[in-house]
Amino acid sequence: MSVSQLVTEARVKEILETVDYFLFDCDGVLWDGNGVIEGSVETIKKLKSLGKKVYYVTNNSSKSRQDYLEKCKECGFPAELDDIVCTAYAAAQYLKNIGFKNKVYLVGKDESMGTELKDAGIQYFGPGPDLLNGASYEEWFKNTVLDSEVKCVVVGFDPHISYMKIMKAASYLRNPDCIFIGTNEDRSLPAKDKDIVIPGTGCMVLPVALAANRRPILMGKPETNMFDLLKKVRNIDPSRCLMTGDSISTDIVFAKNCGVRSMLVLSGMSTEDDLITANGKGSNADPKKQPDVYAQKLSEFGKFI
Repeated sequence: MSVSQLVTEARVKEILETVDYFLFDCDGVLWDGNGVIEGSVETIKKLKSLGKKVYYVTNNSSKSRQDYLEKCKECGFPAELDDIVCTAYAAAQYLKNIGFKNKVYLVGKDESMGTELKDAGIQYFGPGPDLLNGASYEEWFKNTVLDSEVKCVVVGFDPHISYMKIMKAASYLRNPDCIFIGTNEDRSLPAKDKDIVIPGTGCMVLPVALAANRRPILMGKPETNMFDLLKKVRNIDPSRCLMTGDSISTDIVFAKNCGVRSMLVLSGMSTEDDLITANGKGSNADPKKQPDVYAQKLSEFGKFI
């Protein structure tokens, strides 16, 4: 028998009786590249109507909380700014909480990620394209000037990742006192039923880590930083919490690391084969990757509410 249990009316009833806080990943759970996933809006609204607290917890670092709030409202999901936790926000709050006063070199797509740093009173620069400046080592050395006030490198999702950005980030990180933050290490983005692979933030973080010979402090799932932030700000009780996600390696392991229950939906990254592997027998089983319950998509949970 599978360790993870298929969603049923009885299991949903038990969850509703014992869970007050519902955490949801977004991409692959609530929406995907084709738009809103059918039934997800209705499920969230049902939970809210029961007085449940709903939080949107995403590894996406290319958007600020305000960006996500606008996305939620555009798609019909009920949300307030304080309901959203993203890795850009977590990185900014991490630096704010340790009293960081210097500059950040930010490897990122655009100014959206920098918005969270700015709101936390932290100076930064770096987002956007940065093409190779010169045709040889000698020219790269000559044309690259480092800012002595930089004491942190933050690497997030950046389709403009380039040799110059990797070189600058790794150079700042030669200083052992320079903090190295990676928003997450996702390998790819949800693109179910598509032929094209969209590289994730891990494909930006790893080159910098290799060049600098450093390991980053990770803000996103499966690390616990975002949940720690929620606990601190919202006083969440882990024993009354359920995390729902589409990725076993990030969302489900995140739930296990945080000591909360978990539900996997198969509408995004992870497949039934992944679930079977996680629930393998004997030494092949991996308890950290076993969701408590699973469903094909969120609406299968919602129909029993």
